[in-house]
Amino acid sequence: MSKKDGIRERRQEKIRRLLEQQEKQAKLWQQQERMQEQKHQVMPAKNRPVREKQNARFEEESFLPVPYHMDTGGGDELDPEKLWKTNPHPWLGWESGDGKGGRYGGDFASIYESGDGGGKRPFFRSELKWKVIVAALLFAGIWGVFHNESPLAQKGQAIVKNALTDEMDFTAVATWYKETFAGAPSFIPIFNHNAKEAESANGSVELPVVSPLPDGAIVRTFAELLNGVELAGTSKEQVSAIETGRVLVVSEAENGSGVTVVIEHANGRDSVYGKLGAATVKQNDWVEAGDGIGTLKETASEEPSLLYFAVRQNNQYVDPVGVIPID
Repeated sequence: MSKKDGIRERRQEKIRRLLEQQEKQAKLWQQQERMQEQKHQVMPAKNRPVREKQNARFEEESFLPVPYHMDTGGGDELDPEKLWKTNPHPWLGWESGDGKGGRYGGDFASIYESGDGGGKRPFFRSELKWKVIVAALLFAGIWGVFHNESPLAQKGQAIVKNALTDEMDFTAVATWYKETFAGAPSFIPIFNHNAKEAESANGSVELPVVSPLPDGAIVRTFAELLNGVELAGTSKEQVSAIETGRVLVVSEAENGSGVTVVIEHANGRDSVYGKLGAATVKQNDWVEAGDGIGTLKETASEEPSLLYFAVRQNNQYVDPVGVIPID
């Protein structure tokens, strides 16, 4: 038998036992309810002994779900499904008020205290009330100190100001932290006085640079145009941004020569894309290297479509071949 088959059989057996236990518990609850109804019918409410009313809490407690027993069912770890099905409402009975927290211990019952008339009220309400009173008294005292000009009040003002402005000595806390956690990364010691001075680093940001037309060929060089190059691509081919940057200009020439897109990059560099058939970006868009910014014009048959491309470095035109990978 494989390990998976064994696990499946154990789970089925657990489910079967749980169903049987729940069925027995349901029958037990029904019997107890019938017994209670018969008792109430036989004995009128006004003639019932006082002892029955006093023990009502214990009778009600008998209807609570059976607490979960630490039975692993033969496995190596507890079954959470069995735990929940056996005791789906573990919070019932926490406020039983017997000083022991009902069947679940005194930790839960401690949040309650008896009020007048035998009732119960949450303990945290009373605690919150006293905290508010103490906070109000402290605020009133400090307010009075700062509105008094007597020598004693001035000493109090100095103490409060020092407590709010002077830096605390974390030497003892740092020692405790080191002995307790031994530099555990889960905690960040903000009280470390050996902070290093920030140092400036010289260098430039290196960003990826790509070709606007990966398969484009130069048909007119920088030596001919003196302000850029012309690349030949296919009809309606996508044009890509050569580098990460922000779109500065998107304009269409009145003479019908096409759309022009200008992108601003880091380190004082701009790139210009002209003779586009259409632009897919707008002004102030942020683009990454390789993102499409437009398409070339549509041409007939196998005639190439031209792209004007230029690079400006610090407002001076440079040869794009020295900046981007163009074959």
